[in-house]
Amino acid sequence: MPKFISDEVFAKWTAQWQALEHSREPFGFFNLGTKLLLGDFFNGDDFETLVSTPGIAVIKVRFGFDEDKFRLVLFGVDNAGQIITPYYAHTPGDFREKGDGPGGNVPDVLAKQWIKYWEEIGHAGGIASPLFRTQYGFLNGYNYPLKELLAALFRFEKMPKIYIRFVLHRYFPAANEDVQKELSGSYAFGLLFQAISSREGDSGALIVPDQESGYYDLSAPCPRTC
Repeated sequence: MPKFISDEVFAKWTAQWQALEHSREPFGFFNLGTKLLLGDFFNGDDFETLVSTPGIAVIKVRFGFDEDKFRLVLFGVDNAGQIITPYYAHTPGDFREKGDGPGGNVPDVLAKQWIKYWEEIGHAGGIASPLFRTQYGFLNGYNYPLKELLAALFRFEKMPKIYIRFVLHRYFPAANEDVQKELSGSYAFGLLFQAISSREGDSGALIVPDQESGYYDLSAPCPRTC
């Protein structure tokens, strides 16, 4: 698949993702046998050219779907919201049994809880449409302020790879007192950002990190902040 995609392909992928909102079937494309899709590696050279774009203020991550695969698309906008970079297209392929990692601006104990929820529900085949719904609607992606994202890079001498980790956030939505008594908690799909200098296996999967930045939370959901 090419690194960059056109406006037409981007619109097609995101529309096909939105069409899954009311699906009653589990999202089987997050599983490969007994393995679970944990996240996506973003090439350091690609990340360098993305964040070096003059005027860039926010990096946006959008969800797509095509040919039975979950897609991630990253691009940058300026302070006026104008798109000023190409669409960087990715098909996440880091299927593993389990994972772990260090801290960042998200405390270890909290990040590990979010990771655990994704792995427990995912390995049980429970990844489905409700996990991508929030009080704002069906998730299209997340936005990330550039200055916060760059904080992950300061400890590296060479450009690291960027790892976008899939997690689930457990929360209680706003509700009246009677409804709250019946709630057991809701889950919503989230993304953790991590910079990694690592060795890799033949499949490209992470084996042993040499240096890691910790986790940074991609916390502005679309919708509402599209």
